[in-house]
Amino acid sequence: MQSNNSVRRPARHLKEKYRREKMKRLYRRLASLVSAENSLKTSPAFDLLDQATKYIKQLENNVNELKARKDFLQLPIEIDVNESETGETLEINIVCGPENKKPKMHKIFQILKEEGAEVVSATNFTVDLKMYHTILCKAFTPRLGMDTIRVKERLNDFISNK
Repeated sequence: MQSNNSVRRPARHLKEKYRREKMKRLYRRLASLVSAENSLKTSPAFDLLDQATKYIKQLENNVNELKARKDFLQLPIEIDVNESETGETLEINIVCGPENKKPKMHKIFQILKEEGAEVVSATNFTVDLKMYHTILCKAFTPRLGMDTIRVKERLNDFISNK
């Protein structure tokens, strides 16, 4: 019976030795992923696990920030067209995302001209990566005025087909 017990012991020792070697390899691999510092490769396992936890939290924050930025960059362009009481002037407000989403203003001016509007002034400014455009127009012929609904539809069609 004693010989059977002595056979199990070396097998258990070998299993434990392989387990420790595997854990060392995994810790070294984790250390190489977490930091380029050589001190982490020789530091205790709990220091390495603490550093890995901090690193993963930092990566999660980066991912969340990038997702929020991506969502912000994909904001649609908003157009608001307001007609004056007399129907002779229009105020067009366009809000868009960053530069890569900026509408082609010359095309917008062309649409307005085709609809019987003359651009009186156009301004733009940027706040927090959003661009705000304000265009003031007056009708070529004040008696006829402009079709505000049609202007807004054409501008929306142009923006959505960009």
